Amino acid sequence: MIWGAIKRKSTSLFSKNKNKLKGMRFEERVERMLNKRLCFNVKKNVILKDGHGNISEIDLMYGIFFKTYVECKCYDSTPVPLKDVAKFKEVLALNNISSRRGLFITNNTYVPRAVTIGIKTIDGDQLKKMEKRAPLVAISKSIFILTGFVFGLGCLDIIIKHYQKNFEEGRRRRENPF
Repeated sequence: MIWGAIKRKSTSLFSKNKNKLKGMRFEERVERMLNKRLCFNVKKNVILKDGHGNISEIDLMYGIFFKTYVECKCYDSTPVPLKDVAKFKEVLALNNISSRRGLFITNNTYVPRAVTIGIKTIDGDQLKKMEKRAPLVAISKSIFILTGFVFGLGCLDIIIKHYQKNFEEGRRRRENPF
């Protein structure tokens, strides 16, 4: 009798640790995908403290000026329930973060209502497509950033030449007033 209870308890602990490990691996998978897509400033396990002193942990966060908060759920056979997505939305609200800044990612699917409450959701099929397209997105972002940098240098060159011309003209006027 006692041996059976101990065996059930150890099996339960093993199952919890196994699920936690799967969740951590899934978070790492999503983090790798975000990094491959050149999402800047990706951070794991971000701690938030709301106005009531409650502490929450968000799986991932990325962005420099406009941050995006990511919740990851790794479910084997059941779709993500509405309560998980609603809880994430409430955590964001309690921390004065717009639900538009939230992103909920799973390896599976969602119950139909979970995708309609104002949090952007990505299911397992969409995640696979994002992972597949990550290098193309990174190249596109790099070209965009490089183009902006070159354009900025061109504008800077024009501004410098303009001020240089005005400076030389002013010096000529001072030297030869008439």
